[in-house]
Amino acid sequence: MKHIQSLDGVRGIAVLIVMLFHAKVSGFSLGWSGVPLFFCLSGFLITSILIEDKDSGFSNYIKRFLINRSLRIFPLFYAYLLVNFILLIATGKPTDGYLWFITYLQNYYIGINVTTPGILGHTWSLAVEEQFYWLWPLFIFFINKKNMNLIFIILIITSSISRYFIFQITDGNPYIVNVTLISCIDMLVLGALFSKIKDEKYAYESGFLTFIAGVGLVLNGINSVGLNAFWNPVDWAGKCWYMFTAFGMIFSSAIFFIYKWSVLGKKQIITKALSLKPLTFTGKISYGLYMWHLLCFSIANKMSSLFGVNNNAVIIACGFAIAYIVSIASYYLFEIHFLKLKRKTNRNEDNLVTV
Repeated sequence: MKHIQSLDGVRGIAVLIVMLFHAKVSGFSLGWSGVPLFFCLSGFLITSILIEDKDSGFSNYIKRFLINRSLRIFPLFYAYLLVNFILLIATGKPTDGYLWFITYLQNYYIGINVTTPGILGHTWSLAVEEQFYWLWPLFIFFINKKNMNLIFIILIITSSISRYFIFQITDGNPYIVNVTLISCIDMLVLGALFSKIKDEKYAYESGFLTFIAGVGLVLNGINSVGLNAFWNPVDWAGKCWYMFTAFGMIFSSAIFFIYKWSVLGKKQIITKALSLKPLTFTGKISYGLYMWHLLCFSIANKMSSLFGVNNNAVIIACGFAIAYIVSIASYYLFEIHFLKLKRKTNRNEDNLVTV
C-alpha cells in the first residue's frame, strides 16, 4: 500500500491527545479517544494490505504479515517490559501478573484487577491489537470478498452490544468493559470496512452518514453524563457503552476521506495540516511516544518534587520534552534496526500503527 503522509499526521494527533489525557490537561477528558483513532487506522491499513496480499498464496501471505508485525511490535514492547521489570526489582516492588503482559493478555489482567506491576496500564491497547493480529489475517484470507461487508457489519454491532452485556455480567466493572478484544473489535473492523469499500461508488455517501451518526452519538454521550465524567470509566462506561463505537464511526470515516483526498491529490486544508513536518514526525515516533510517555511523565513529576517546582504547566511541558527525547532516541538507536529488517520484505507498511 502506498505511503500516505497525511496518515502519519493522523497517527501524530492520536498519540498527542492520549498524552494530553494522561497529563490531565484541562479540556482533554476525551483524550483517550486517541486509542480508538489508532484502532481505526490500524484496521484500515492492515486490511488494505492483507486484501492486496490475498493472491500471493497463504504461505507467503501469512509469513510476510507475521514477520513484519513482529519486527515492528515486539522489540520495543519487550524492551519496555524489561525496563519496567528492572525498575520494579530495583525499588522492591512486586512483579505479580507479569506473565500476563509477556503473553499479550494484559488487557484482561488490567480489566479484572484494575492494577498493574509498575507503569503498564497503557499497554492494554497493545494486547487488543496483538490479539486482533492473531485472528484477522486468517479471517481476511479465508472469507470471500463478497461476504466481507456483511460480516464486518455483524462484527461491529456484536462488539458494540457486547460492552453493555459485559458490564452487566461483571456486576458493573467499568474497566473490563472497554479492554477485551470483543469489546474493541468494532473500531478495528470499522477501519477495515472503509478499507474494503474505499473504491466503491457509495463510499463517500457511507462515509458522510457514518461520520454524522458518530458525532451525534458522541454528543449524546456528553449530554448524558457531562464532559468531565470522561476522565474516569467509573463515571461513564456503564451509561455510555456506545462511545467507543461512536468514535470508531467518526474516525474510520475521517480516515477514509483523508486517504481519498491524499490519493487523488486534492489539497484540502486538513490534509495539508496533517502533512506538516512536526506532526508527521510525531506520527513517525508515535509508537515510542505511546510506550514511554507515562514513565517519562513519572520522571518529570519526581524531578519537580526534587527541585521544588509547583507549576503544573512547567511539569507537563517537561514531561512532554522528556518523552520526545526518549522516543527519538528509542526510534533511531533501537527501533530503526528492526524496521530495516522489515523493509526487506519489499512491502511499504510505514503507516501501520501499534497502539
